[in-house]
Amino acid sequence: MTLNNINKLMHSQKYLLTVLIWLLFVFQNSVTAKQEPEGWQSPFFQNNKLVGKIWDTHKNAWLSVEQFNRELMQYDFVLLGEVHSNADHHVLQAEVINTLAASGTKPTIVMEMLSIDAWENQPKIWEKPNELQELASMLNEGWSWELYAPILESVVHHQLELHAGNISSDKLHRWSNDQPEETIQNVLREYSYTQDNFTKLEKIIIDSHCGHANQGFINFMSRAQMQRDRIMTTTLLDKKLEKKLPVVFIAGSGHVRNDYGVPMQLRRSFNETSYLSVAFMPVREDEENPKAYLQDESKLYDILYFTPSHTDEDPCIKFREQLKKMRMKHP
Repeated sequence: MTLNNINKLMHSQKYLLTVLIWLLFVFQNSVTAKQEPEGWQSPFFQNNKLVGKIWDTHKNAWLSVEQFNRELMQYDFVLLGEVHSNADHHVLQAEVINTLAASGTKPTIVMEMLSIDAWENQPKIWEKPNELQELASMLNEGWSWELYAPILESVVHHQLELHAGNISSDKLHRWSNDQPEETIQNVLREYSYTQDNFTKLEKIIIDSHCGHANQGFINFMSRAQMQRDRIMTTTLLDKKLEKKLPVVFIAGSGHVRNDYGVPMQLRRSFNETSYLSVAFMPVREDEENPKAYLQDESKLYDILYFTPSHTDEDPCIKFREQLKKMRMKHP
């Protein structure tokens, strides 16, 4: 074979290799593009460009997953706020637990969904996730425990302690009935609230009931929220006293707000600052600015982790329909 023929052969092989690499790149990209949406369970607004992104509200910057994971390692309390009916939020919460466990720590898990009274005599460590889920469903009704399966599986897999964090609704109502009439100033002082904090809480309660809540109901719900947050905060602190750190707190996003939730109780009532407040945030259809999800409170949470939404319904339309049915049933 002549030198010229050898050069031609080498050139053709190099060209073929280049084509193969390009085809592999295209194939991998097409597979990634197809697989990404399939990773989310919530069906709505998956194409919103915020989905899967992580926003640091203090730095006003995006975090990679690796940066987010490093951030998790820095705190005594990792507060994970969810929308209860969004399955993706529970998957991501389980991933946080797995990440902490893989780092060599033994995080303690505290859940809003578990009642302290119902759970006080239960084991701290579990061997079978299905048995754990079954008992949780039996003792703490009203929650979609099938959605919490990823969290319970992580708890069992890593042999982590699981603790109840919340007061039962029955006990909360009895407690409320036993409370003396007090001025709002005394109540706010008791829970380390300012008038501004309380105004925000009242507005959230009014908005979440679509304007249909009377003042008596608003007063009860406000005090109940404060009491729940105080009890859940003391539960977290108990785990620190027992040297069971870090503590991962699983709760609705309202309980991990920096302006009036558990973080404020930790900070103002107990001088605790080693916490990270993370909100898993469903995107809205046409909103792609991360700051728009902070309700005019720039540090509402420390980190926003965006996901698709589990619904495209207007919650107030649904609420009014339920209210109408109730009135027809009980005129």
